[in-house]
Amino acid sequence: MAAHVPMAPGLPQMLKAGMKYFSGLQETLFSNITACKALVRSLRTCYGPLGHNKLVINHLGKSFHTSHAATILRELELENPVACLLCSAAETQEEETGNGTNFVILLAGALLENAEKLLRSGLPVVHVWSGYEMACKEALRLLPTLVCHMMKNPRDEDEVMWILQAIVGSRIFGHQKFLSKLVAKSCILVLPPDNTFNPDLIRICKIPGGDITNSCIVAGMVICTEAEGTVKRMERAHIAVYCCCFGPPRLEAKGTVVFGNATEMKVYTKGEERLLEQHIRGLAKAGINVVVVGGKVDDLALFYANRYRILVVRLTSHMELQRLCTAVGATLLLNLAVPSQEEIGHCHRVYMTEIGSTNTVIFSQDDTPCPVATIVLRGATKDMLDCLEEAIRDGVNVYKIMGNDGRLLPGAGATEMALSVRLNTLGMYYPGSEQYGVLEFSQALKTLPATLAENSGLPVNEVMAKIEVQHQLGIQNTGINLAMEEGGTIDTVKEGLLDPFLVKQRGIVLATEMAVTLLGVSEVIVAKKSGGPKVRGENPNWDKEPDALD
Repeated sequence: MAAHVPMAPGLPQMLKAGMKYFSGLQETLFSNITACKALVRSLRTCYGPLGHNKLVINHLGKSFHTSHAATILRELELENPVACLLCSAAETQEEETGNGTNFVILLAGALLENAEKLLRSGLPVVHVWSGYEMACKEALRLLPTLVCHMMKNPRDEDEVMWILQAIVGSRIFGHQKFLSKLVAKSCILVLPPDNTFNPDLIRICKIPGGDITNSCIVAGMVICTEAEGTVKRMERAHIAVYCCCFGPPRLEAKGTVVFGNATEMKVYTKGEERLLEQHIRGLAKAGINVVVVGGKVDDLALFYANRYRILVVRLTSHMELQRLCTAVGATLLLNLAVPSQEEIGHCHRVYMTEIGSTNTVIFSQDDTPCPVATIVLRGATKDMLDCLEEAIRDGVNVYKIMGNDGRLLPGAGATEMALSVRLNTLGMYYPGSEQYGVLEFSQALKTLPATLAENSGLPVNEVMAKIEVQHQLGIQNTGINLAMEEGGTIDTVKEGLLDPFLVKQRGIVLATEMAVTLLGVSEVIVAKKSGGPKVRGENPNWDKEPDALD
């Protein structure tokens, strides 16, 4: 048996057995920066409209074939604490702006990688993060000077479609014009008079089959279900929405009814039928001809609904019931009672139809304004429909933030290169040691257009040299032309390749704060994982940690 080696005095000696303690630049910073670089290297190929897809299979066995960084990070199970912090910054960007997740990851990863070079060369950590903070403030000061366009009218379909082309095209390249037109029409359709846009009012219905160009917009709701009874269509519908079962009330516990003779049994069943018929007749007298329920549909209740020509639809999702109430102006009722006139919803037409090979029930408001719009997406495969949904969601989120700030910046790497050139000039003439941090911040910004060119299969060095020369000459709208195989530059404003101002601003702030936060870590303390005892094996010390043995 080996001799017991006591722990060194200090904090490790005071910690509970099983806890791990790391200190020093090598253990706290460099090793964690290596983990962040691995995550960044994995997501780098997803950046841009020609980025590669990833096949992610989560713990439930569900597969995701996508290049959307937010979806990939949401399904990854990360254990490294620094990588988890980087992932949380990207999630914050997704929640605030709905776009630019990969921008935050790549920029923060480049800042950490460049900081590692400075730290290995002997520069103190304080000077590195001071330089980064100085460069971030200067970049935020320069961003308003790069604004090239302002959205004037959020109800102008052509202008909104022109703005959203670059956003949607970064997910589905080649169909950006058609998809951006769908997003623009649907957003303008549900935009209230006070211009306070709510993205939840845009509903997406994915139906396999057909082509992308078969996608359309419905002013109302499209539900992938069938009508329960024989009534399949109703014009000028008056709708009652219930979140309970459609039938007589039932007890939650099982009960027993004892009959003394056959007469009592006949009276019992007839009384239940009579009460149910009276209730359905009351709905018909109130003008109700469409009933939407969230629970089970009783056969007897459905029989009387067919007799009184009432269309019955079952919708099990409580969120979809609330959206339907918003679309038709109804009130969600808790029990099967006759609604008042204020609680009844109205719809121009409710009908069941078949799209592809999928039965759907459509609540259409043809000639009246509708607060909810549904985009029906068609595609050959499930993965294609998921990619289309991500593109639509990004476009809808960008329309929302454009309502708060309509400023737009040049895209295709033009904004990053313009900031890099100006920060490089600031770093060259700054007298303090923070100039190294400013210069590395400038180099980190250059990695974004370089990644864009690399994923597009262009010669990176030649393209970067061309675009940098143009920006040094003061042409700040010059971006990368992804359509040319040999690489070239384009005027991003003329081509309509624009990025929202808020996305870039929040992305730079989050990436800088993330890098500064991680550079400020001096010690890492990891607690022992919780859980029950391990499975018994051949080892007699199966219930102890390896470092707890003598």
